[in-house]
Amino acid sequence: MGDPTSAPAGWYDDGRGQQRYWDGAQWTEHTAPLPEAATRPYDAAELGSDRSSSPYADTTPFAGLPTGGPAGPGGVPPAGYEGHRTYGAYGGAAAGPGVPGPAPDAEGTNVLGIIALVVAAVGFVFACIPFVQVVGFILLPIAFVLAIVALFMKGRKWPAITGLILSVVGGIVGAIVFAVVAFGVFGQIVDSGVIQDEIDRQLEEEFGEPTAPASEEPGAGAGEGQVLAFGETMVWSNGVSMIVSEPEPFTPSDLSAGADQAVDLVFTLTITNDSTENVQPVVFSRLASGGTEATRIFDVGAEGGQVGIPPTTAILPGSSITWSEAWSVADEASLTMQTAPSFEYEDVVFTNVPQ
Repeated sequence: MGDPTSAPAGWYDDGRGQQRYWDGAQWTEHTAPLPEAATRPYDAAELGSDRSSSPYADTTPFAGLPTGGPAGPGGVPPAGYEGHRTYGAYGGAAAGPGVPGPAPDAEGTNVLGIIALVVAAVGFVFACIPFVQVVGFILLPIAFVLAIVALFMKGRKWPAITGLILSVVGGIVGAIVFAVVAFGVFGQIVDSGVIQDEIDRQLEEEFGEPTAPASEEPGAGAGEGQVLAFGETMVWSNGVSMIVSEPEPFTPSDLSAGADQAVDLVFTLTITNDSTENVQPVVFSRLASGGTEATRIFDVGAEGGQVGIPPTTAILPGSSITWSEAWSVADEASLTMQTAPSFEYEDVVFTNVPQ
């Protein structure tokens, strides 16, 4: 007999009562029922010569060959053997002797794996952005679970594997970013003397003796009790100033989160550093509307750039920084925003409510 590995790609009887696809080098996992036509004897007319003269006259197709199954060449017809039939599709009719049928469909798309990859990518982006990391920390575990499930489903595995890796790396990166920001904020609180002031107050209440006040950072207390209209400028004693513009209508994109009230508005905030030292912004704004807490909108797909992400880059002396904050409110005619450049500065109130 000829070399069995020289058989052309096609559907063949693998000796186990079924058809299996031979890709030209090895058996594949694709199988199909063996039609009756595949096992019936061939007459001399089909063979093109007297059947009795064929060296395979007393055998069924591929008789005498090893039947090693998908892992080996078992059941592969030898080169030059024309007494077999191949099939054009699963369970289809005979395609004619010696004519290999088309290859089976390639591995299908793993839809769940693609979903896991997309969710992991979005979660990774949010996990890297301070103050909105909670969104990433929600999405990344979901992506991890989806990727695990997708690995056991049919179809291409690379989207599930990539999503799994991205969800794990995103969680690690997000944790690092959170730790850096948390330590930075805590350090600013300590430096501002807020903790020391609270300790002194407790000591005074306990022993009835006033203690020396904590050293006051430049600008601390300068904004306490200040109420300004939107568009006006608040200037602290060290020369740092802040403006919150009048609100404008906002249309969230499909990638937004938080637009859950009657009206969506956007504000433009600007911090200008006219002091002699760097200002590290840690902005935590709060907005009330008609006695109801407004909902902050985060929108990474907004026209003109992302909305709702506060700045984290240090502002050098003589420089300024501007960003946008979007909010979903109950009543646009009654707005009160409380904000400050960082925890080192007392909050100031911007409002459109007549005073």
